[in-house]
Parts: sequence; structure tokens; C-alpha cells
Amino acid sequence: MINLDRSEKISSFQLGILIYSAIAVTAILYLPAASYSSAERDFWFSPIISSLFGVLTVFSVTQLGSYYPNDTLIQYSNKIIGKIAGKILGALFLIYTLSVAIQVTWQYGEFVNAYFLPRTPRVVVLGSMALICAYAIRQGVEVIARLAQILTPVIFLVFILVFILLLPDVNINHIFPIFGNGLMPAIKGAYFSNLWFGEFIVLAFFLPRLKDQKNIKKWSFISLLFVTMTLVLMNIISLLTLGTSTGELNAPLINAIQYIDIGNFVTHIEAVVMAFWIAGAFIKINVFYYVLTIGTSQWLNLTDYRPIVFPVLFLNVLLAIWFVPNVSAYHVYMHTIVGILGPIIYTFLPLFLLLIAFIRKGW
Repeated sequence: MINLDRSEKISSFQLGILIYSAIAVTAILYLPAASYSSAERDFWFSPIISSLFGVLTVFSVTQLGSYYPNDTLIQYSNKIIGKIAGKILGALFLIYTLSVAIQVTWQYGEFVNAYFLPRTPRVVVLGSMALICAYAIRQGVEVIARLAQILTPVIFLVFILVFILLLPDVNINHIFPIFGNGLMPAIKGAYFSNLWFGEFIVLAFFLPRLKDQKNIKKWSFISLLFVTMTLVLMNIISLLTLGTSTGELNAPLINAIQYIDIGNFVTHIEAVVMAFWIAGAFIKINVFYYVLTIGTSQWLNLTDYRPIVFPVLFLNVLLAIWFVPNVSAYHVYMHTIVGILGPIIYTFLPLFLLLIAFIRKGW
């Protein structure tokens, strides 16, 4: 059993805010271009379809948490399907979570290098972020949750402000015809947004730290609703502003923000938006690093997770530089390792565990 301070407790409200930031900040940046390649002008509808997978994930994880309130997914897997099978399943989960953490780390490094520090070596950008994250993780989950509680409302207001400021530049014709080729393109586009909605599985590693577990379903579904709304609104505003150019850009929303010009007074605000995006990315990186270190410690039956924080983060930075050296490699990575395994590991795995637990324990 991991030796964590039981006084480290967060509320369900804090966890809902934390999960919102962990999912929405990267999705609004990279999801539009990824979905547009399959759904074209109907890509704005894809998050609504994918939210159904989010519902399955949230329900499965919170229900399992009610069965095993003091255990994470790594721990109750052993109790549900046996020690050997549980270890195998836990290893698969951790390996895939490492691949997601690599993806998130690369997204942060690519964004900072492209828009802020183009001449700074990638290893410096990622290494400095990893060191700060390591410090935060070693301080405990309460620090991460409080940071999210402070930053997330501001980040959400920035999203709303961007949407409003872009309204003068929209061309409503870009969205028509709606479902001109039927619903199938939007369903294909949901393939990519499923990857982000599956990330609600990280709830499983924070539930034991809650002081009011009875409220977690409510706040988890509220978080899911806000994530869906944010992605739909940001997708729509990107489409209405950029049109068919949306699929040709790596981060369409940032390019759309450059159109903002209100009376030659409110202009060039992309730097401000990017600063808040980096703050949100910091929260997301902390969440996945925390899940990875806690999960690895529990899988190895260590008494404390803190000694492996730096080694795990060092490995993650190293693999982010090695596995994903450029944008082309990133797209291949997303379409293969992350894209294929995502729904299996993050959505159907907890559903499978819930089914077995239901058979063994009853609803």
C-alpha cells in the first residue's frame, strides 16, 4: 500500500475543476484539425458523439469507486480479476498512460517552441516543466487541486472571451451544409475526440483522496458537460472563422485568435491566450504525471511514490523527444499507438472491470 498522508483530501468540486482543465486545454488546440480530416465541416458535432464514451467512462469509474472507495484502478483490478490478471491489466494501463503522457508533453513542447521560444532546445523546455511538475507532485494532490481551482475559472473565462471577440469575424456560410454527407463523417471525426473523453479515467486515481465521495458523480458529469460545451463552441468558432483552412493548420484556434481586432484597440491577444493555455497545460501534465507515478508505485507495491517521481518524469521527457521528434511523427503516433488503443484501454477496460465487479458484488 502506498504510504500517502491521509490528511491529503480534496473535494469533488475541486476534482471536477481539475479534470476539466486536464482535458479541455489540449483538446481545443489540436482536436479541430484532427477531426476535420475525417468530418470536414461537421467536425464541430463530433465531441457531442464522443461525449457518450465520456459518459460510459465516468459512470464506470465512479461506480467502481463506490465499490472500492479506498483503492485506485491498479489496486482494485487485483481484487476484481485476480492478482496475475490484475497485474497484466495494470501494466497495459500504465504503458498506455505513459504514451498519453508522452503525447501531452510533446504538445506542450511543440507549442512553446513554435510560439514562444523557437530557439530554445526542446530538452530545456520539457526538462524545466518536468522539474516544476515533479516538485508539485511530491507536495501531494492537494497542491495540484488548489492550483486548478485558482487557474481553471480564469482559463474558462478566457475561452468565453475568445469566442465573443471572434464573433465579428465569423462567416456563417462556412458551416453549411450541415450534415451534407449524412452523420457518418461526424461519427468518423469522433474517433479523435474519443481520445480526450476517455481521459476521464484519471478520476480513478483521485477518488481515494476525496472527502465527499457521494458528490463525485454529480461533479464528474458537470465537468463532462462543460468539456463538451467548450469543445463544441471552440470547434464552431474555428470553423466559422477559418473555414476549410481549419484542416490545414496544426492549432487552428490560435490562428483564428490572430483575427481579433476590435477598433485597433483589442488586438494581438494571442500571447495572452497562449499564456493561459500554458497554465492549463501545466495542470494537465501534473495530472498525468501524478497518475503515472501513483499507478507505477502501486503496481510495484512500493511504500511511497515520491522516490520514483523524478525517474518517471525523466523517462517521460526522454521518450517525448525520442518517439515524437516532429509534427509528422506526432500525427503517426496519434493515428497508431494512441488512436487505436485509446478507446480500448480508457473506455472499455473500466467497463469490463465494472461488469465483473457487478457479477461478484451485485449492483
